[in-house]
Formats: sequence, structure tokens, C-alpha cells
Amino acid sequence: MNGQGSGSGSGFQHSAFSGALAKLFPDSSLLHRLERMKVAAGSRVKGSMAGKRRSSTLGGSQEFADYRPYAPGDDIRRLDWNVYGRTGRAYMRQYWDEQELTLHVYVDVSPSMNFGGEQANKLRCALQLAASGGYAALSGEDRVAVKLFGGTAPAELPSLRGRGSTARLFHFLAAALERGMEQPSFQQGEELKPSMTGLGRAMEQQAAALSMREAIQQAGQLPHRTGVTWVVSDAMYEAGIEETLLSLLAARQQVVFLHLLSPEELNPALTGELNLLDSELGTGKEVALGSRLLEQYCVTVNDYCSHLKKLCAERGALYIFIDTSKPMEQTVQHTLLRAGVLHSHS
Repeated sequence: MNGQGSGSGSGFQHSAFSGALAKLFPDSSLLHRLERMKVAAGSRVKGSMAGKRRSSTLGGSQEFADYRPYAPGDDIRRLDWNVYGRTGRAYMRQYWDEQELTLHVYVDVSPSMNFGGEQANKLRCALQLAASGGYAALSGEDRVAVKLFGGTAPAELPSLRGRGSTARLFHFLAAALERGMEQPSFQQGEELKPSMTGLGRAMEQQAAALSMREAIQQAGQLPHRTGVTWVVSDAMYEAGIEETLLSLLAARQQVVFLHLLSPEELNPALTGELNLLDSELGTGKEVALGSRLLEQYCVTVNDYCSHLKKLCAERGALYIFIDTSKPMEQTVQHTLLRAGVLHSHS
């Protein structure tokens, strides 16, 4: 295995790499499982270079696809002599071309993502998801590219290939986590995190915020080749989510929308007089939070999640809800694998 990018052995001994690894995967045992996974796509995906994935292009791999009649000028080395002996007719063997896939991961790093406490922080979970999908792609000889959107300084990691690129991937994501965690974060018991209001009544009072589509546009150009795109976000945008899906689908992407929320956002344990702050806009709203309003809030959250799921289904994307309090190993094994966005291989 490549020393710096390996998922096992001496590949994790380099101090700088170990530091990035520890920030993303405190328990590195998940990486060994990811080495045996691949990013799932349609059975026939057009790629760019020779890899380990069946493409719709007929080419020179060893996976048999079909027969076709012999035509003058064909390479007779592909003539199936067994068929000729049985039928007296000349048929050429055709094979599926093995081509690599590119996984594009768009990670939301807007202020509302820095919420959920130490164990359920949405930003940490989002970057761990990007690292998990990216490492599975690199281990499977596919490509991965990452774009950070929604923050003050959008960043991009160009397409990487091969397990030797693991260090670059992890350093990029670990640096994004470090920058994001430096931003102010309000926890329960202090002031209700603004992301809560993004799904509640305070959102109605906000001025027009940056849409998701605009945020992604600022992060760089959309993919040029057919591939798979993961959008990892808490969906705290007033507009642009549908436009984002449509633009990615128009770019011939198989889109997976990973919707992250923390338990504190799903079922907040808050009551009394509170000042709700909006981390995206810096605005505030005073509310008297009682059991009835909390019940209405929970209904609103569930309705919004259902709306996103329906929107994705209608547009041809896959919606996956992620509870950020779950360990990443459980999220990978019980959520991503079961949803079919990753699959195991021998």
C-alpha cells in the first residue's frame, strides 16, 4: 500500500497525517471497513480513465458484455471460435469498458452547521461523511473532489485519485473542521442556536438570505462529467434547494442529498423566555417557549424533512436523513450502506 495514503499499517504513522486523521476519525477502525466499500452508482457510468467500474462504453476490459456479428476489419483475436464451431457463424466478443467514477462532495460550512455540541456537531459529521465517501472512492480507484459552500471563504479540493491522495483529502477536511469550529456556537442552556429558527417562525422574519444555489455557485463550477454528487447540508436555506438539485441533475449527476440535523434541533429541551439568534444573519427574536410552541416546532421540523424527501424523489435525487448524534461507523454501516450509496465489495 502507498505509505502516506494507505488505510492501514505505516500509512497512519506520519505525525501530520495522524493529526488530520484523529480529527476526522478518532476511531480509525472505520477506515479498514471503508477500504472494502465502493461508492455506488448506476450499473453503467461513463467515466474518464480505466478503473474498476463498468461503463456504458464497450471497451477492453475482461468483463464480458455481449456478442455481435463479425465485420471486415474486426480484430480476429476477439472472435469466439467456440460459437463459430457450433454455429458456423463468426461472432465477436464484446466487453464492458472499466472506467473510474468521480464522487463530487459539496459540504455546507455555513454558520448554522456549527451546532450540536461536541458529540453531535453537524459540521464535524458533514466533514466525516465527506471523508468516508472520499476514502471509499480513493480505495476503489475512483476519484473524489470536494467543495465547501456557504462559508465566508468557499474552498475547493480538485479531483484526487488513488489511495496515495488520502493525506491531501484528510488535511483539507480537517483544516475545514478546525476553521469551522473556531466560529461561535451556542448550545442549549445558553441561547437557542439560530439554526433552530431556520425551521421555525423566526425564519419568516428574516431578510432574504443567500440561497443554496448561489452558495454552491460561489464554490466553483458544476461537474463536467457524469458522476455521483453528495450534497451534505442541514438545509437551512430559504431558497435554492430545488434549483441546486435541478442544476446538478442537468450536469448528469446522480444526486444524493444528505440532510443533517442534531437531536437538539429535532426535539429541543428548552422552555421559558428565550432570545433566538440567527447565526446566518445575526438577527434575533424574543419568544416565550412553552410546550405548545415546542410541539408546533417539532411538527414543522418533521414536515420540512418530509418536504425535502418528497422534493428529492420528484426530481430524481436520493434523500437521506442523518442524525448527527449517531457514531459515524453506525451511520456508514446502517444508513449509507442500507440506502445503497455505498456498497461492500470483496
